[in-house]
Amino acid sequence: MVQIRRFILIDNVYKSKILKGKKTSTIRFGNYEAKPGSEVYLAITPSDSVIAKIKITDIKKKRVKELTLEDARKDGFKELNELINALNKIYGTLHGDDEVTIIEFDVIEKFEEAIPLKWLKALNYRKPEEIAKLYVENDLKESADVDLIIKRIYSEGLKSAVRKYGPKKVKDSLLKAYHKLYDEGKI
Repeated sequence: MVQIRRFILIDNVYKSKILKGKKTSTIRFGNYEAKPGSEVYLAITPSDSVIAKIKITDIKKKRVKELTLEDARKDGFKELNELINALNKIYGTLHGDDEVTIIEFDVIEKFEEAIPLKWLKALNYRKPEEIAKLYVENDLKESADVDLIIKRIYSEGLKSAVRKYGPKKVKDSLLKAYHKLYDEGKI
């Protein structure tokens, strides 16, 4: 049994369909455990960038031979055979009695700027903007560099800070800000 943690990975080819609401499910081979009502991050591969937060609305277990046109359409396909072909491409040849898990979801938050998944994990699944907001609004001080970079994220966004200071400095500053917030009991 595979446990879905705080994120689901989906291929980049499905990004626009998800963000436009044309793909509202993902089908996984085998028995995936997930709970309806759970909120998880949606990361696209191969970049492993988080593009949205989703709420799992339903979980269904089916055999491949039980999949329907409606299942295919919710997964962003026009025809059932397109879905089966895509599943075979990802998982190898599936047979009629093979079990799949259908995870239905709603996008509850789209991120204008994708967040590297490894950053989100390092920040204990808190968004960089949330860290910056808490840091600035609690008037915390770490170092001149950290303060400057975190204020840039707060005022102009993550992408602007990365362009100006580079990803390594931004990531390091976010981690220092996160730990300062933690040490001060703010998170």
